Amino acid sequence: MGINRYIFIFFALIGHSISAQQAVIVQDNEHFKKDCKVLIMLPFSIGTIDQYRLRDKMLDYYEGVEMAIEDLNSLGIKMSVEIVDTKGDSLEVINILSNPDYQNLDLIIGPIIDKELVEVEKFCSIYNIPLVSPLRYYAKKTGGDFPLINLIANDTIQYKYIGYQTAKAFKNYQVIVLDEQMNTIKGFASRNFKIGYEEYSRKNCKVIDGKIKTISNSWNQKDSLLIFYTGKNSNSCNNGISNTKNSKWVVMGPADWIDIDRVDYNVFNGVYFYDAYSVPHNDTAYKQIRKNFRTNYGGDPQRYTLIGYDQFLFLGTALAAFESRFLNNVMNKKFNYLHTNFQLVPRGNLIENSGINFFYYQDYQFYKAYWRY
Repeated sequence: MGINRYIFIFFALIGHSISAQQAVIVQDNEHFKKDCKVLIMLPFSIGTIDQYRLRDKMLDYYEGVEMAIEDLNSLGIKMSVEIVDTKGDSLEVINILSNPDYQNLDLIIGPIIDKELVEVEKFCSIYNIPLVSPLRYYAKKTGGDFPLINLIANDTIQYKYIGYQTAKAFKNYQVIVLDEQMNTIKGFASRNFKIGYEEYSRKNCKVIDGKIKTISNSWNQKDSLLIFYTGKNSNSCNNGISNTKNSKWVVMGPADWIDIDRVDYNVFNGVYFYDAYSVPHNDTAYKQIRKNFRTNYGGDPQRYTLIGYDQFLFLGTALAAFESRFLNNVMNKKFNYLHTNFQLVPRGNLIENSGINFFYYQDYQFYKAYWRY
């Protein structure tokens, strides 16, 4: 399939929000000629009573994949997608992959358990099939020469990316990190944020514990100040809220703060949050997804539903557009979806997603922060 036969808005809209309807225009309403083959391997653990929590999450994820497949079909993108239950058992994975038809797959998504991923990694090494780890960070164990795509980064690396994205979003601010555990092993968050921020901004980023060095005596009194909090507990949260009173200070904290019981959540208005996955419920695209979900499944889409939807819409569109060459065409480019930002970057013998979401909170709603820049 030659890509000159199609106009791919998918790639023209880099750096902007993009919906399924905007993802791709097919000339003459023709279908894509190749029927891409994708295998999704998830531990549904059907029949295992004590795994109901994991099973619910996997079912939510799969419902999102189903919705993405429907949107892709409406655009003329036809894919052969097979879902299998790994049962949380590496022997089951080996048995599944004994099917000779799977040797010609275009993509494997999952599993999510290390002992299962090892077996799939061996298989992908032999047949050079791209492997996606959708919900956990997985490093190669065999060292095989095949594309391994982590759609999330591990915690340490993620904080570096948060620092990098913060430097881009808050260019004219002095930035101070408040980390109560800066001198402990848990201080990796502030250390890696500082590395990412300084690499991009070429400016110094102070890390303080808020006790010996306070925010007031660390601020240069000239620039607007962004105070970045790593602490997820109520003490850090309350401290952050108290620092929103200065008109030249902006507070950013983990989205975990929202889960702390409060009488009045409006105290968060204007506070920025960072998170790999958060949903702006006021977003018109989300409202349409919610409407479709209620029609097909009932209730509201859950977190893993939206993760599955965004991931498969992104991967499916890229794969249909460029087939085996899709990684060459999406690497180091930014794609903003409803729930997830995708920015695939190489790291050693892996590929990982460096996309981070910023949100601010107002009237009990999350808003995507990049709308304000």
